[in-house]
Amino acid sequence: MTLKWTSLLLSFSPIKDTATPDFVQAWQLYEEAFPEEERRSLEQQRTLLPCPNYSFEAISLDGEICGIIGYWQQPGFLFLEHFAVDARKRGTGIGSQALGQFLQGKQQPVVLEVEPPTDQLTQRRVEFYTRAGFCLNEFSYRQPPYSPEKPWVPLQLMTFPAALSPVAFEQVRSQLYQVVYQQA
Repeated sequence: MTLKWTSLLLSFSPIKDTATPDFVQAWQLYEEAFPEEERRSLEQQRTLLPCPNYSFEAISLDGEICGIIGYWQQPGFLFLEHFAVDARKRGTGIGSQALGQFLQGKQQPVVLEVEPPTDQLTQRRVEFYTRAGFCLNEFSYRQPPYSPEKPWVPLQLMTFPAALSPVAFEQVRSQLYQVVYQQA
């Protein structure tokens, strides 16, 4: 599937240290974009940034941070853990272009989590990813808690460029639980 957008000059900048102005801006966007149960603490993020199989990047337009993307390199797939565009920039095509740039040239499947499409907002989010070529997988899935006081979150997996088989779903879920969420 080919994405269509007005060409913008977006850049992706890896952030490996919390003591930078880019991190402060990116972290504020992260906290505004995701509910508390779907995000890490600042200390957890600080510990995670140096990990070689994890990337946290600022997405910028004309030098101004307008989005964030956090993803994991896993054996056999990429896990797009967090992706958000500044609320003031939504509807401008930035999200579509940023996602398109991220997906361009990826040789592995890409996996992400979404809320089940039960209301207008969650339906629009699923439709956004569907337009980008992702498939909604109907398997039962719950995001493990980022810390003991947080709940398990009922979500669904979306995958690019194709849906998962039942066997592949179990493998992906197992890797996510063990590596990303550190569940035994």
